[in-house]
Amino acid sequence: MTLRIGISARLLHQPPPGLGLPQKRLQFLESSMAHWVMAHSAIPLMMPFVDEQSPQLVNRVPVSEMVDLLDGLVLQGGIDICPETYGETLGHPDWAGDPIRDRYELALLRGFIDARKPVLGVCRGAQLINVYYGGSLVQDIPSQRGGSVVHQDISRYDRLMHDVAFEPGSLLGTLYPANEPHRITSIHHQCVNRLGDGLVVEARCPQDGVIEAIRHTGPGFVLGLQWHPEFHLEPAEALHGLLDSGPVMQAFLDAARARADRHRKPA
Repeated sequence: MTLRIGISARLLHQPPPGLGLPQKRLQFLESSMAHWVMAHSAIPLMMPFVDEQSPQLVNRVPVSEMVDLLDGLVLQGGIDICPETYGETLGHPDWAGDPIRDRYELALLRGFIDARKPVLGVCRGAQLINVYYGGSLVQDIPSQRGGSVVHQDISRYDRLMHDVAFEPGSLLGTLYPANEPHRITSIHHQCVNRLGDGLVVEARCPQDGVIEAIRHTGPGFVLGLQWHPEFHLEPAEALHGLLDSGPVMQAFLDAARARADRHRKPA
């Protein structure tokens, strides 16, 4: 059985004029994310954003029915999460995020968690998992966590890398050899602050203690990675000692397949 993996959409509310789509909101799937899923013989399917105020969607299909058609959910990275989403006051206009996307993705996350189907969050997706379980975020690491290493450099984008250390007894620690160095790409200025209910820390940046991965301890598979494993696909990346993205995706898909096998209807 080929697994079908839902991927949350990135939203572009005001497309640049040159795209020829004025006054249209765009939904898109970043190609590296799709390739990461397809590299493991699964089918990536972007889950469309549903405009809460559109009069054309009176009879829209419930999220639960979309969840039923899929075997797991990957939450893409992207823009900040709005501080109001986790009950805090915005500290700077640049950190306002996208509350519309927050509501859309939280609804998807709730649907998959309720169905006990696997969830894998990447960067923003990891932060959203923490917020879903009642946690909060550091709105800006440089200004609020003095002494931290650089976690985001726009000029280098996905060329910025640092080490990551797995916590004792973590799932990630079982997926990767303990005697090998672990380096990851870092493209975030926010991170987990107060840990959500039922979550455990899977990995940290060893230089400053910033949380780099979290996992829910309840039923099912819910894992969040602060880095971008979908950018670790090219063989040349091995020269930089980057962490192989394969074991994480395989663990997620194994959980999806196990869940699908348990609930498959007899012929």
